Amino acid sequence: MSINNINSILLTAVLLSVLLYYGKFILLPLTLALFIFVIIKSLSKKLIDSTSKLFKTKINDLVSFFSIFFIFIVIIYSFFKVLNSNLRNVIENSNYYQNNLKNLINLFSDYKIEKFIQLNNLINDVNFLEIFSKIINYFTELTGNFSLILIYIIFFMIEEKLLAEKIKFFFNKLTTKNVLKKINNDIFKYFQIKTFTSFLTGIFTFLILYFFNSDLAPTFGVFAFFLNFIPFIGSLISIIIPTIFSLIQFFSFFESILILMMLTFSQILIGNFLETKMMGKTLNLSPIVMIIFLSIMGKVWGVAGMFLSVPILVFLLIIFSNLNSTKNLAILISEKVRF
Repeated sequence: MSINNINSILLTAVLLSVLLYYGKFILLPLTLALFIFVIIKSLSKKLIDSTSKLFKTKINDLVSFFSIFFIFIVIIYSFFKVLNSNLRNVIENSNYYQNNLKNLINLFSDYKIEKFIQLNNLINDVNFLEIFSKIINYFTELTGNFSLILIYIIFFMIEEKLLAEKIKFFFNKLTTKNVLKKINNDIFKYFQIKTFTSFLTGIFTFLILYFFNSDLAPTFGVFAFFLNFIPFIGSLISIIIPTIFSLIQFFSFFESILILMMLTFSQILIGNFLETKMMGKTLNLSPIVMIIFLSIMGKVWGVAGMFLSVPILVFLLIIFSNLNSTKNLAILISEKVRF
């Protein structure tokens, strides 16, 4: 790869980052809608195939699509409902958490650990009532953005055939079919496996915390589900935050250490063994590129960008590997060269 090519790639990356950052209010919901559309469309086809085999009759494409679409809306609404209900109930105990936190800091201060003396100044600014209220407001705002995402999904449904025709300008007819099929299969498989393992992670997290009577067991269960989609750091956050909160709620190192150990074990069991076995080498993404891209997307689009970092990389890998002018980029972001 020549120096001119490297400079071109770096310049393109910078310009793309600027575009993504300043255009995130349009591009972020549009990108989310695109991936959700791919998932719903794949599930819709599976529903059609299943009903054809079971009942010897084929249901209409639109009926199948909107059936899955409706179920998806109900599931997302249920998540928001659980979070909203749990957080509003917990708000009543804000003063209790606040006092426990101050007592913990005082406990550490007794051991003359200077770091915690500095931390004590920061703790004075921590207000649990404000934190819980901000989380509720954040998810309320997400509901408004979600309405825009739903509108985009419907437009993708209407424009599906036209989009396929437009892609043919970049690829020949056979390549277009293969590219669309691979995008559909790879991204759907990623989300299928990730959703299953994330669901298990969320359930295990909820059950562990519920067993210890954690006030935020439902909230942390939902958070664990979504955070599991964020590579590398998502699982870590799902362990650390519930552990810290349990220390504040129970004021007990013994229970907090037990929760830490059980959450860590469940994450290792599901993430390192089950998910790795199910996913195999499907993604073919370089780990270092994933970390770098995760950092960039986190900076540009926040948590949602980190959530979308892997499927976007999968999408780019498929596109780059099927264009002669960008095959070098495909090699750069892949784990193994196998195009």
